[in-house]
Amino acid sequence: MTHASLVPYISLNWRLKKSSGRKRIMVACIGNKYRGDDGAGHRVADLLSEETSVDVVRLQTPAELLNHLMDDVDFLIIVDAMEKISKAGAIHRFNSAEKLSKITAWRSTHTMTLPEIIELADSLGLLPAKILVYGIEGERFEEGLGLSENVESACASVASEIKGLLHNNE
Repeated sequence: MTHASLVPYISLNWRLKKSSGRKRIMVACIGNKYRGDDGAGHRVADLLSEETSVDVVRLQTPAELLNHLMDDVDFLIIVDAMEKISKAGAIHRFNSAEKLSKITAWRSTHTMTLPEIIELADSLGLLPAKILVYGIEGERFEEGLGLSENVESACASVASEIKGLLHNNE
């Protein structure tokens, strides 16, 4: 079998995901805690660690999200740091790939950007029907541990909001 003949087979399997019968919510927290405010996603994951009704995954890059979307996910929540466009700690909420791709403050130094990954997942039939993206504006992204004060506060707000969403979805 040639590589080219595998492509339709693989794509078909991706599109025919079987439902587990339970409503699965996944929170994908993207970032690098060793690059200042880029660790915002992982901080939110820390704050959600006690939640048992949701799968919280930590990702280093947006591209890793594709691996997790192979599973049966009904509601996808993504948390990631984004460049500062107004003020550090500002929280942006997006519920569609179209809205997300219009923001220019997403970039990556070593992979596809979050809007590009979401568009790819959608074209592959992997994107769940319900999606919510939280972008937390960062102030500093240089090497080093720790979040700026405004981003730490925003992480707590986002985690609290997600907990409220989870309890309303039960």
